Amino acid sequence: MTWILKQLLVCSLSALLLAGCSSEEAVPKKVIQPTELPLTLKRDTSKNPSDPDKIEAVYTMTGQTDKPLYLTGIEYFASGEQKIWFSETIKPGQYDGEKLKLGEEFDTIKGYRSYMYDLDGLMQEKSEESDDLKKIMMSGVEFRSKSFRPSEYELLMFEKSTMQETMGGKSMDSIDSPEDIKLKKGERAFTISLSTTPVGGSSDDTL
Repeated sequence: MTWILKQLLVCSLSALLLAGCSSEEAVPKKVIQPTELPLTLKRDTSKNPSDPDKIEAVYTMTGQTDKPLYLTGIEYFASGEQKIWFSETIKPGQYDGEKLKLGEEFDTIKGYRSYMYDLDGLMQEKSEESDDLKKIMMSGVEFRSKSFRPSEYELLMFEKSTMQETMGGKSMDSIDSPEDIKLKKGERAFTISLSTTPVGGSSDDTL
């Protein structure tokens, strides 16, 4: 009887050892990392706005991108609707000191606003004039100045306005995707983003 128990113990230990060997030899699961923006942007604070009525930010771009990137300007409404002001493709290549300039002008008295972008001398500007803009009571704009994050979507400019007397605050640092933009009645937002995939629709032009 003792001999049988010894044999069972030996068999059990052998099985455990074999199981341990099998688990060590198992192929580890592959972790898929998100595609990050391949370019580094650094804000140049030494540049003064070319137009005193505009709020501008200038970034220096460095890095190598093998796939196109997308520079997109979208307006968001409290109703959930969106308006694409521009969607540009930044072509693949080596970037070493190229400048990206973004600008905004908002005049509620005239009911006028404009947004511009300039990539190394190729400038485009979109504008709008409307009586609805005269109803805007508060407006604020942020440009990303630091803490660029490794992500597929980077918010470079965030403008929020409202027809109410107060405006709910949300910093652009807390927005990691377009889904994070939540608006109340009477509010609207405008964003300029850089992403690895198109945002809000297809791209129109190539820079």
